[in-house]
Amino acid sequence: MNHLWHLLLLSTMSATTTHALSTSIVVVGLNAALQKRFILPPNTNLEPGNVHRAHKSETGVGGKGQDVGVAMACLMSKEKQRRDDKVLLAQFLGMGPEGDAVSGALRKRRGLSDALTIRNAAPLRTCTTIIGKDCATELVETSGEVTADELEQLQNKIESLAIDGGKASGVCIMGSMPPGCGDDTYAKLAEKMIGKNTLVLIDSVIGLDSLLKVLKTSFQSDDRDGGAVLKLNAAELCKLAGAQKSEAEKVTVEELSDAANGFLTKYDSARSALDYLCVTDGKFPGYLVEIPKESTTDNKFRFLRLSSIDISKQAKDGVLYPIGAGDTVAAGTLAAWQYLHHEPKAGEDSFFGVVPKQVGSVLSSVKSKWLSNASSPTDEKRLKMATSFAFGLACGSASCLQQENSVFDVDDAIRYFSDMDSPIIQ
Repeated sequence: MNHLWHLLLLSTMSATTTHALSTSIVVVGLNAALQKRFILPPNTNLEPGNVHRAHKSETGVGGKGQDVGVAMACLMSKEKQRRDDKVLLAQFLGMGPEGDAVSGALRKRRGLSDALTIRNAAPLRTCTTIIGKDCATELVETSGEVTADELEQLQNKIESLAIDGGKASGVCIMGSMPPGCGDDTYAKLAEKMIGKNTLVLIDSVIGLDSLLKVLKTSFQSDDRDGGAVLKLNAAELCKLAGAQKSEAEKVTVEELSDAANGFLTKYDSARSALDYLCVTDGKFPGYLVEIPKESTTDNKFRFLRLSSIDISKQAKDGVLYPIGAGDTVAAGTLAAWQYLHHEPKAGEDSFFGVVPKQVGSVLSSVKSKWLSNASSPTDEKRLKMATSFAFGLACGSASCLQQENSVFDVDDAIRYFSDMDSPIIQ
């Protein structure tokens, strides 16, 4: 009998180790939503002032953090045996039918854990997307207020998991916050789950200054193995730096350089807190911007330009579905970064993170090819990040072919990614 209890104890300890927070990506998506899609008849666009009848209407998951969770679930769907805690959504889901629908979709359809879900009293907002032939229009409701007690519940849950299982392997901070959350909410949550070895992707400018200060402190150790990137589009970067850029126009390297300089001037902690900027530019090439660690009068940035992906001829009936594509880029980037950062050695069959084995082998192959094709000596860390961002862009492009937010065919993403050219250093 004692031998049996000993085996049971070992089994329990093994399960606890496997399911530690240190093997999970925490996605902070505080502003969830129920997503409704109102699809117009073929070859029809939205015309203000006119009556429109839906060709088809659908309901699903909305919210930037939730989109990341859905996209990562698409990647994990390639696994034979899945762990539901590889991705943990830190979120508020309001009581009522809307919150029930989103909770059920995330848990039952996507297989995501609700370990960091708070069912708050305020009803969940609804976002409505009107999809026409050439464009999509988003209507977003105001979020209900989160109480101080509800926010404390979330903080306590995160703290408890971190005490039991260590700091998170990865953290993804997405979008806006609902009323009731202070400007320093992201910073306070980050303090509880980010350590010197955590990989962090930020896709938000809310409370950015206080968040960067926390990251600076977290990564000040000389032996740190983690890092952080800020993902944003070119127009957002220019706006942060006090410049203007139309999202319809292709960004130039000169504009990027000026905007990056302005960004570092505005955010004192950014140089120590961030390693890269992942800059998207719509249908145009994306850029990985390496942040110089030494402050000089004329900051020299290294830009890696990534291939653009043309999916215009892939769309069914000529219609693309861009809502959630940027969030899918974030999901694919962080998932690939986690894999390449902890890349399994030859002969190792399993990987604790989000990316399944067959996708991981493609990531490793492309990274190696790009490294060997480099025209000048290139840091492998930089190429790993460029590879990760390129994979994220491929995932985001693939998601534009599917009606549901951030859902994509992994095979489409792999095909687009494998066809991308090596980054061009500028």
